[in-house]
Amino acid sequence: MGYWWIYLLTFLFGYITHKTFYFLRAARLSLLLVKASNIIYLSLIVKAIENFAYTKALTIQQMKECDKSKEQIRKFEYRHDEDVVLFKDRSVAVLLEYHPPFFRSMVEFEDWPGAMRYLMASREAALKFWEVDDDRQN
Repeated sequence: MGYWWIYLLTFLFGYITHKTFYFLRAARLSLLLVKASNIIYLSLIVKAIENFAYTKALTIQQMKECDKSKEQIRKFEYRHDEDVVLFKDRSVAVLLEYHPPFFRSMVEFEDWPGAMRYLMASREAALKFWEVDDDRQN
């Protein structure tokens, strides 16, 4: 009957082991969620830039149909291109700013070209996110 402390130690060992594995699993899940959110965010920004390019082309076409001068069209293109560069830089800066210090070390980029290299390395996950289900298309 003097072995009650073994039961207590076994219980404590099991409890601590359970908590440790739970913590490790939760940490792994958190890191995966941060990586997935980075990929989705960057792919969303790329989609927005694609829409900017489409809008730019339509606007230039409309300006030509309305007989705007080449100088006006050139100024529009210049302003539009500056806005896109600013959008890219701010998008990456905001993404990095909102990462808590604990997760900042896992971010593999610091600027737009680095973010695009990261996105290209993870393109399968990004394409899977944007994949349209065939049943929804019909």
